[in-house]
Amino acid sequence: MKIGLTFFPTRPQFMVPMAKRADELGFESIWAPEHLVFPTKVTSQYPYNPEAGPPLPTTPLFDPLIALTYVAAVTSRVQLGTGVYILPLRHPIITARAVASLDVLSQGRVLLGIGVGWLKEELEAVDSDFDNRGPRTDEIVEVMRRLWTEPTVAHDGKFYSFPEVGFEPKPVRSPVPILVGGETGPALRRAARIGDGWFGMGHTPDKVRDRVRHLQSLREAAGRGDEPLEITVQCAVPPTVENFRKYEDAGVDRVTLSARSFATKGRTVESSVAGLEEFAGEVLSKL
Repeated sequence: MKIGLTFFPTRPQFMVPMAKRADELGFESIWAPEHLVFPTKVTSQYPYNPEAGPPLPTTPLFDPLIALTYVAAVTSRVQLGTGVYILPLRHPIITARAVASLDVLSQGRVLLGIGVGWLKEELEAVDSDFDNRGPRTDEIVEVMRRLWTEPTVAHDGKFYSFPEVGFEPKPVRSPVPILVGGETGPALRRAARIGDGWFGMGHTPDKVRDRVRHLQSLREAAGRGDEPLEITVQCAVPPTVENFRKYEDAGVDRVTLSARSFATKGRTVESSVAGLEEFAGEVLSKL
């Protein structure tokens, strides 16, 4: 079982000491989610908890790839994941360049978790069409993988077109693994069809078991049944050895924990690092 640490929302002064200690203690990965903006007027509903209100526009946001580059400079082993990066907010060449840069600078440690986005007002703020974000995401993935692996690339697609270009340097891990996030039917089919993994939100071990089986059947239907699909979920139960074993038994490969959950003795850097150390001794060392 792989255990990851998610920074959101996390103040900058916590990131380096917590990431550095997590790397030393044996955490497998560090994760950073993404939003560009939270509009002040929102009618979209958060799909993972319809009863939750709209996100506060005062929530501090950091670009995940920049934040992970900051973390990469003080770590040597942990994987660096986006959980998740909203692909249709940007042109595929821009995203491919940023991701490749982080992967090269970190010596091949990037895991690109992607999503199509649920916040309509956010996409509209950057003139991105909300209604076609799904098929555009499919094309973006295609373009990025070609840029990461082919000597030169020309593309003439439904949503993006550009003449032949060079793209160097290539990622160390080429292509970069892509984990598709989302809980809708189209998102699950996308994960099975074009993903190297799936990133799920807030599943208990019992709940995720059926989801894993469904993804496996979708994978087979897509003609990729013999290829692995790495399953990552956010932890939705107390982070105990017993519960992690239950996740593993349900078919989960990785569970992520919020960095904020470790500040149990006060919201200080010292208490948060101490929380990581306590967890590593009591739980991580037994997995």
